[in-house]
This record gives sequence, C-alpha cells and structure tokens, in this order.
Amino acid sequence: MSPPIVDIHFHPTLKPFGHSHDPKENISDAQSVACIWHSDPPTAIDELDENVLGFPPYREADFTTLVNGKVNIGVVSLYPIETGFVHPQLFKLESKELIDLITLFGRERVAYLQSAEYNYFEDLNRENQFLTSLHNTIPKNGVNKYVMISSGAELVSNANETLRIIVSIEGAHVFCNGHNVEDQTAWADVDKRIEVVKNWKYPPFFITLCHHFYNGLASHAKSLFIKVLGTDLLDQSRGLDQPVEDEKYITTTGYKVIDHLYSTANGRRILIDVKHMCKNTRLEFYAYRKGKYDSIPLISSHGALINFYNENINLDIDDINEIYNSNGLIGIELDQRVLGYNKRNRFWNWLLSIFRSADKKNLVWAEYFWKNILAIAEHCYELDQNADPWKIICLGSDFDGIINPLNKFRTSTDLQALSECILKNLIDYWASGKSKIPINHLGIDAHTVVYNIMYKNAKEFITKNY
Repeated sequence: MSPPIVDIHFHPTLKPFGHSHDPKENISDAQSVACIWHSDPPTAIDELDENVLGFPPYREADFTTLVNGKVNIGVVSLYPIETGFVHPQLFKLESKELIDLITLFGRERVAYLQSAEYNYFEDLNRENQFLTSLHNTIPKNGVNKYVMISSGAELVSNANETLRIIVSIEGAHVFCNGHNVEDQTAWADVDKRIEVVKNWKYPPFFITLCHHFYNGLASHAKSLFIKVLGTDLLDQSRGLDQPVEDEKYITTTGYKVIDHLYSTANGRRILIDVKHMCKNTRLEFYAYRKGKYDSIPLISSHGALINFYNENINLDIDDINEIYNSNGLIGIELDQRVLGYNKRNRFWNWLLSIFRSADKKNLVWAEYFWKNILAIAEHCYELDQNADPWKIICLGSDFDGIINPLNKFRTSTDLQALSECILKNLIDYWASGKSKIPINHLGIDAHTVVYNIMYKNAKEFITKNY
C-alpha cells in the first residue's frame, strides 16, 4: 500500500529560510542548508537527543523527504517568528545560541528576529518569495521540482506533477506593520495588507487567527511546554486564555481582520483555521459566524482531541460539531505531546519498546494517531449514521514546527508506514466485534478509508474550497 498523501500543515521553509540569511548559503543548491530541498534525516544521536530534550535536531519535511514519502500535495505554512519565541525568560545572554539550538533557524536569522528592525508583514512577504523562488525549477544538485498551485481548479489541471504546493499562514500577527502587536498604529491600514496578500500570485488558502503568543487580535491557548528548572522557557502568559478587550476574547481589530479575511470584495477569500485559539475564543468565533458566515467551512489544520491530551488547545465535541456542520476539515498532528503520549511514563514506554519487533513498535506509536482519528469518526457517525464518518479527517503533521514527533514517524518519509499502521488498526477495529462504526460502512472498505484520510478528503476539500 503506497497511497499518495496530502499534508495540510507543515513548515518546510522555517529552517532553510532561516539559513538563507547567511550569505555563504545558496537557496538554489540542494546541498545547501538554505535550500528547501536540503535533506537532513535523523541520526541515532539525533533521535536520542530528541527523546531527552523534546525537540528535533534534524529536518522532518524538506521537499526531498516529502517526495520520498509520496506526499503529492503539501500545504506549506508560512510563519514569521513571533518575538516571544526569541526572547526566552532564562539564559537571556545566551539566547541566540539557545534559540538556534532549539529551532535550527541559524544565528543570523535569530539576531534579526531579536532586532528593532524586525517587521512581521515584511518578513511574511520575504518568506513567501523564498517559497516561490524554486517553483517549477529543479535545483542545482537536485532531481525533482515542485509546482505552486493557486486554486482548486489548478490542482486538478496539474494532477500529473510529483509535488504540488499550496500556501497557508500560521498567525494573523503577520498583518502587523512591525512587531509590536499592542501598538495600535501598527495595525493601521491592516485591510490594505490583507488585500496585498490576497492578491499574491499564489494566495494563502487559510490562516490561523492566533499562534503561540498574544497578537492583539484574540486570546490564544497554551501551546509551549518547554520547562527549565521548573520554569517555562518561553512566556505565553500575556493574553493567554483570558478576555483581552471589554471582557471579550476577540478584539475589535481581531473582528476587523476576520471580516477582511472572509470578504470576497477585496480579493480571494482566506479561510480561518481555529488552531491555537483558546476554547473561549473558539466559542466566541463560532457565535460570530452564525447567520453571517455559516456557509464558509472551518478548518483545524493540525491538532488532536482533549480526550487524550486535556489542554484547551485541543478540540472537544463542540469543535467537532462546528467543523462537521460547516463541511470543514480536521488535520491530525504528529506531535506526541498533543496526541496524548506524554500522559504515560515516557521512560518505561521507551524501555519496553526495546523488546518489541519493528512492526509492533510502529503499531504502538501509531496508536496515538489512530485513537484520535477513531474518536472523531465515531462522534461523526453519531451525528449522522447515513454519512461518511471519516470525511472530515486528514493529516496535518506540523512537521518542522518545533514539535516532538512520534518516534517511529519522525519525518515525511515515514508517512507510508503510518498509513499501513492505520490500515492494520482499522482492520482490527472492525474484526473486534465491538466497533461503533459498522464494517465497510456505506460500502467503504478499510483500504479506501485510509486512502481517503491520507489523501482524498483533503484533496477534495481543497479542490472545492480553494
């Protein structure tokens, strides 16, 4: 089984774009660390370091790795780094080295992010130019190319291409003119900046309103859990899961941004991704949509359920209902933390895995991804037993988003093995005699369910809505 794959959320530009600030590097040479095709797979030492430190010192989703994993459609998330990410609470004198160690952005890049000249909107445009620069071009020392896609119709017309790329954005702080999101003058003419982005040659498909830190638009959820000596390394507390203006979780500027993103009077509509909103922000957002934006689908591009990781960054039944009723889409993330792995004793799990076969190890690690898929599908089956319960589920790996991936599925090359494990889990589920969703429900067999989750659901959603 080697199905094509769609990944609706990952960050292959973050590391190479960071290194492109080094004048010695060449973005058009696949052997350069500044090239999006540069491959840096994990070594045994890398895997050990990751298990200890909780972040990956290698590349998870460079374009070479995507092709090796048969990722045929990728939604690349652009992310101008929030300043809160480069100003740790501890080790401030060594912050450049520390942030580079965690992120692999490069010290030149980190220095710019810490400078007074850093401008979110300008950086967004530079990162987008970096992504599009090798469109339809085989790089030096490379063998493959990618093509940028600007619409669902174009996705269909380019069906024979090996790798098709669509743009998305993580964090609406990108529309701030500067990096001080609490300076109201930095939000002047935000409508014009949104219009500029909507009129890019390859405009974004969707954007998250929030990300890791308060952005002057809405309250965010806790998403970073790196602790040193019992203290959070990065401070997310400002605006975290609390009202931010007049007892509301979305500010006046936030509502303005929502309206301009959803509008079609200023260019292509950009869908809004609910990931990183805190629970109350999501509820407020859903209420605002009622009677105004009901026909626009919702996306949660990369996440999991509170059933397995009880933090409000994860989705609950209310969220599934809203996304399902909007004909939306949920991408399941490959971060072991949000999937619920860390609820168990990580050391003993690792020790026991030494004595398992390779196939058993894969199944054990895939279990966390599978449980989230199944919980969503079973709830959707309860909502409508005459509909496909798997239809809103897809992959949103968040690879290269500074995540701690599932140990047996560390890079995009491993996605074929993940597909095999989902198939085995589904076959076992239906063979158990205890399945809530009937075997081959609506005539959809196990192979087709997996094909749909890993490819067709997302492809059809993009084709219809982009």
